[in-house]
Amino acid sequence: MAVVKQRKTGGKPATGAKTPSAAVRRVRFLAVLRETANVARAAREAGLGTSGLYKYRAGHAAFAEQWDAAVAEALDALEDALIHRAKHGTERAVFYRGGVVGSVKTYSDTLGMFVLRGRRPEIYGRAAVGSPSDASQMTDDEARAEVVRRLDRLAEPDAGDAE
Repeated sequence: MAVVKQRKTGGKPATGAKTPSAAVRRVRFLAVLRETANVARAAREAGLGTSGLYKYRAGHAAFAEQWDAAVAEALDALEDALIHRAKHGTERAVFYRGGVVGSVKTYSDTLGMFVLRGRRPEIYGRAAVGSPSDASQMTDDEARAEVVRRLDRLAEPDAGDAE
């Protein structure tokens, strides 16, 4: 019985097989990017190098727009999944003596706040209560007054616990 050794090709098609054109590989890249939002993975699955893709993107506005649209689509899908999890929770198995005996639905307040801060930063952002959400819109006098107000609060007993 003869043993036939196969030649390793490093991920390239075997001799005689056609290599997809760069245009076809870029289409594959965009398809994977649309699913994953992961440039390195999409490039690897398309058989392209990331540095070459970034160079191509820099010189081709239409490709850059397709790239941005693919990432946006992937992030929209992720956002939908996160909102669904925040609203409807996730089922977690309950184990007893090594076996599954039931499940419990868990919710993540942190995930909910993350989504709200992203969607409504003017309401759920990190700005201090009673201060403008964008300090760059404050006048110099307003900024000085805000600093004095905060220093006064810090000087009060137990004021450090309030903020």
